[in-house]
Amino acid sequence: FFRPACTPARHGSSPRRGSMGGMLSLSHRRHDYHAMAKEEVTNALVKSKLIDLRAHKKNRDELIAMKMAVGRDQLHFSLGFYSLMLVANVVRVCRYRRIELLPINYVPFCIGPVMFAYNVDASYGNKMERLNIEKETILRTENHWFNKPIALPVSMEADYRKLMAETNDRLMQMGCPPERDWAVFSPYFSDDDLWRSASPLSRMLHEQLRRHDSVAPVE
Repeated sequence: FFRPACTPARHGSSPRRGSMGGMLSLSHRRHDYHAMAKEEVTNALVKSKLIDLRAHKKNRDELIAMKMAVGRDQLHFSLGFYSLMLVANVVRVCRYRRIELLPINYVPFCIGPVMFAYNVDASYGNKMERLNIEKETILRTENHWFNKPIALPVSMEADYRKLMAETNDRLMQMGCPPERDWAVFSPYFSDDDLWRSASPLSRMLHEQLRRHDSVAPVE
């Protein structure tokens, strides 16, 4: 006689079902880890892009401010040249007792000393230090378009606020004043405001182009 084999009692889930549940749980955890890693990488890339934009804006502002400082310095020396010409003409009128301006062939003798003084100041003087001070004055105290915050996409606002909070917290720990906002997320002027602020010549040319485009034949 053969004794029938005993079937095992079923308590709870089978080992196969338990292994399947563990695999699903492990798959969900891997998906969560992948999503978290992707989010961290995206945040790091956006933060790096914001830092690059901040550095680019600073370099652009300093370059424009330095050009303005150089232009002002040249304007000062031009004023010195015209002042020298005025003094020479006044001396000539007082000497000859008649209104007679300095002949044109005397102008190079007035330009030469001014140009020589400009080059001596640039080579051996403190012109570079004065230009740097003028540049910082333009950046910190004057109101120009490049001193204002730049406009960024609205999608970067949350990362920008987080970066500014981290930066200001670090500055406060170092005992430094907080950094000012250098970006906004809305345009300063609408199209109508820009149109009203444009020069009359630009408005006239744009009107002519708009009329030309409106009457252009459609093929």
